[in-house]
Amino acid sequence: MQLKSLEVFLAVVEHASFSTAAQVLHTVQSNITSHIKKLESELGCELLSRQNPIRVTSAGTQLLHYAEQIVQLHHQAKSHFVSQNLCEDLPLRIGSMETTAAFRLPSIFHDVLQRFPQLKFNLQTLPTRYLIDAVQNHELDCAFIANTQEVPQVFNLPVWQERLVLVAAKHVKISLTAEDLYQQRFIAFRQGCSYRRSIETLLQRLALPASLIVEMGSLDGIMGCVSLGMGLSIFPEAYIRHTRYFNNLQIIPLDAEISVSNTYLIAAQPATWSNNLRLFMNCIEQKTSQRSAA
Repeated sequence: MQLKSLEVFLAVVEHASFSTAAQVLHTVQSNITSHIKKLESELGCELLSRQNPIRVTSAGTQLLHYAEQIVQLHHQAKSHFVSQNLCEDLPLRIGSMETTAAFRLPSIFHDVLQRFPQLKFNLQTLPTRYLIDAVQNHELDCAFIANTQEVPQVFNLPVWQERLVLVAAKHVKISLTAEDLYQQRFIAFRQGCSYRRSIETLLQRLALPASLIVEMGSLDGIMGCVSLGMGLSIFPEAYIRHTRYFNNLQIIPLDAEISVSNTYLIAAQPATWSNNLRLFMNCIEQKTSQRSAA
């Protein structure tokens, strides 16, 4: 069924006349008749009783119920895109690294919801590599990632820069030498995590084996193990200073090659954005600009 045919059907029912419907729709009566006949042929029933005035049959009454909903939904969808209003029924799919979700995002989401309280979203935490793949495959609408440079073929919004540090338990005596680090294990997320990549860079520089890395799937678990002296890790200094384990930790600075980590908010190209995503991205961009100006 064509939407135009349903609109013609509704006009005929409303005005109980083929000729009046033609005048209202600025077309000829033969066009009105053609649309009605096409509908009746598709549905295999008689929708209108051709008398004066036109009467709706039982089958026509049934179609009327659906036609009104279909046309109304069409107008709502069109109005939604033209007006750029929020769609309250579809949650925004947002991805993030665990450290960003734990430390940075609560205040960001608070600010966004202050402006758009009806905005719904779901948050999924994954390592950076998996977040990039999910955005490129349109499984996530946007994602906060850590990367040394912008990701090709997607939209990149630089949001902040983190300073990465080596973190260890306070009682552990440690120095950035191959001899010292060879005696230690590193605790990190699985492959694809940008902070794990920093650990691997450090080990490669010192000609140490990657086998020193122990994988763990929980951020709180990693920090708990590090605070007890069970291993070392690399994380943003800002996060470390706000974690509940901070009083039991020591921070060892790293050089710029390892320590500088850029955080980007990535999404597919703007032409593909929903209104919800556009409003969210605009909020983050404004907040980023305000932070830069300050």
